[in-house]
Amino acid sequence: WPPRQFELKLKLYAFEQLQKKIVKWIRKEPLASYSNSQYFEYLFDLKILPFKELFIYNDLRLFYKIINDLVPLPLPHFISLVDSSNLRVTRANFNIINGLDHTSLIDALNIRTHSALNDSFFHRTTRVWNSLPYHIRQSATLPVFLASVKKHLFQSVDVSSIIPTSYHPHLIITVVLLVISFSHRERKVLAQPLPA
Repeated sequence: WPPRQFELKLKLYAFEQLQKKIVKWIRKEPLASYSNSQYFEYLFDLKILPFKELFIYNDLRLFYKIINDLVPLPLPHFISLVDSSNLRVTRANFNIINGLDHTSLIDALNIRTHSALNDSFFHRTTRVWNSLPYHIRQSATLPVFLASVKKHLFQSVDVSSIIPTSYHPHLIITVVLLVISFSHRERKVLAQPLPA
C-alpha cells in the first residue's frame, strides 16, 4: 500500500465515506448530513485523522522506528543522512548547515529510471519525512513524535478535498458496497442482547 493513484483515490474516498458513517453513528446522528468542514470538526474532536493523513501517520510511525533503531529494519543503502559539507548555502539548507537539523535524508536512487518505486514505502516516506519541521523529526521519543505528527497533519488537511463533491462511477459502487456491509454488521451488533 498505497496502490496506484487512481486506485488510491477510490479507496481513500470509499474509506472516508465509511468513516463518515461511523462518526455519525458515534454521535448518534445516523441521518444527519455533514459538510466537509463539519465532518473535519467532528474528526478533530474525536482525534481521528482523515484516512489520507492516517496512512501518512502510520508510514511516519514506522519510519521513525527505523531511523531510531527501534525495529530490526535498516534504511536501504540508497537513503542516507544529508552531508552538510556538500551543501550550498541557501535558505532551504540553513538549518542543516548550521547544525540545527540532523535528520534530513537524501534519496540517492534516480526515480526517473525506477518509476515503479516512486510510491514504494521508503521513497514516499522519505519525501514526507523531509517535509516535516525538523523539530518534529528530532523528537526524543516515539510518543512525542506521534503527538507532534498528528497535530501537524491535522493542521495540513485540505478540508475541501476530504470527500469530493463529484464521484467516479466505480467509486460510487465501492462506497455503496462498503456501507451496505457495515450496515449489515451494525444491525447484527445492535440485535445482540446486552450482557446482564
